[in-house]
Amino acid sequence: MTEITEALIFDMGHVFVDFEWEEVCNGFCRAFSLSQDQFKPILKHIASLGYETGHIDTLGLLAEVEKVTEVQLSEEQFHELWNATFRENDEMSALLSQLKTKYPLYLLSNTNESHWRYLENKFAVSRHFQDLVLSFEVGYAKPQAEIYHHTLSKTGKPAEKCLFIDDLVANVEAARSVGIDSILFQSPEHLQKELRQRGLI
Repeated sequence: MTEITEALIFDMGHVFVDFEWEEVCNGFCRAFSLSQDQFKPILKHIASLGYETGHIDTLGLLAEVEKVTEVQLSEEQFHELWNATFRENDEMSALLSQLKTKYPLYLLSNTNESHWRYLENKFAVSRHFQDLVLSFEVGYAKPQAEIYHHTLSKTGKPAEKCLFIDDLVANVEAARSVGIDSILFQSPEHLQKELRQRGLI
């Protein structure tokens, strides 16, 4: 399989962009004057609205949040809290720059409108990739099989000629179930070891 890999597909969060979700939640708790236990069911409700799959936009999400918290956040306040802890992994960024000189790279990310706009403006994430598959744009999210098939159509390659890298077991297993060789991301060093074993670097 190693010698026929022709395209690499990368996840984003906790692969080459890191964040601290607990700190984000703490920021919202302070804004709403709620404890973490009080905020958890609200967060669960927010997650059920389909923000990551584009079924609701930012303004619609804010309206729902106001309903359940009785606190009105401006769009600016929301974006500031929602995107508070992102940072780029410099070691992974360097590896992506190296890899894209040899292979077409594709991004496959479960993300939402606010996160993507912030990350693209702050870090120019798309510079690494030939094409992007963003869950909020395509209406599917990992580990749904549809989003992997959509990504394969973007690459123009059969599944067996692609390699997928993600930090979540469920997403890696889903990719393997549609025939895509996959690596469970643990660290830049571990990924480089896996790529060397496949003869890709």
